[in-house]
Amino acid sequence: MDKTPVSIMANIKSMCPTFSIIIPHYDIPDLLMRCLKSIPVSEDIQVIVVDDNSPDADTYLERYPELSRPYLEFIRASKNGGAGYARNIGLDHAKGKWLLFADADDFFVGNMYDIINTHVESDADVIYFQKRAVYSDNLNCKSSRSGYIDKIMDIYLKTGDEVPVRTRYNVPWGKMIKKSLVENHHICFEKIKYSNDILFSVHVGCLAKKIEAIDTVLYVVTYHEGSATYEFCKKPDELRIRAGAAFRYDSFLFQHNMSQGREIVSYIKRMLSQDRNLFKYYFIRLDEIYTSKIAALKDITKGCSCRFKIKLYFYSFKIWISRCLVS
Repeated sequence: MDKTPVSIMANIKSMCPTFSIIIPHYDIPDLLMRCLKSIPVSEDIQVIVVDDNSPDADTYLERYPELSRPYLEFIRASKNGGAGYARNIGLDHAKGKWLLFADADDFFVGNMYDIINTHVESDADVIYFQKRAVYSDNLNCKSSRSGYIDKIMDIYLKTGDEVPVRTRYNVPWGKMIKKSLVENHHICFEKIKYSNDILFSVHVGCLAKKIEAIDTVLYVVTYHEGSATYEFCKKPDELRIRAGAAFRYDSFLFQHNMSQGREIVSYIKRMLSQDRNLFKYYFIRLDEIYTSKIAALKDITKGCSCRFKIKLYFYSFKIWISRCLVS
């Protein structure tokens, strides 16, 4: 876990909670307050808010009384390191048997404590729940954000197939995770700006001895213009960072014979139009996550237009020729 020194402001009255809820935060205090108000004040619930060094975080305790409630720790990181960095700090301070995560702009359903308390004695290492998606500025308006999770959960509930849930529910929220699983396997978040959570999530899913998936909504994920997924892969260096995380995720699953389609594929397609050097770098490495380059190209071009296929094969051939000439 991350041992970087942090400044800590705490109000803790319980040393043995059942649940620890970790919330990374950066510069959206009003939305954070909405999230906190969805969590009941209980000695059974340790709430850990890790502020990623927001510009005015030193004024938060004075401006937001919710941060001074019992059983809540407010931790200000000493630097701006991203959500993964903040979540790792939260893991260092977690005391509960079960871990839950929330993003500061999301929130839990009204009866969240009853839901999680129902499953507190489960022998599963991870319990997955349904989610609801709405727009942050209009909670009555449904959003399509993270719609793939709905499909994954439907597959499990209809067929009992655990693999999609274990490998593709690639966010930390919407789950109860045994802290012992994380500690025993030394699982932590990547300290990167984007996609810091997918390796954590796939490690948790694949290393769990037993999982459960519950047909109950626990968490409400929101969409707003300031969220990390807004204008996806259009921010500086975002494509490179997300592609790197996707490749590491694919490599883990390939090594464990659990591949169900490659996460890198959508990024390869973007690279072809946005960053040819990045495309070349990952094209050369496709053998690490596919049985062959031909298998990779077939997968990448599946369902694509003829124009895209021609473009992909042309640049792939150019890379292959250039490498042959060099060697």
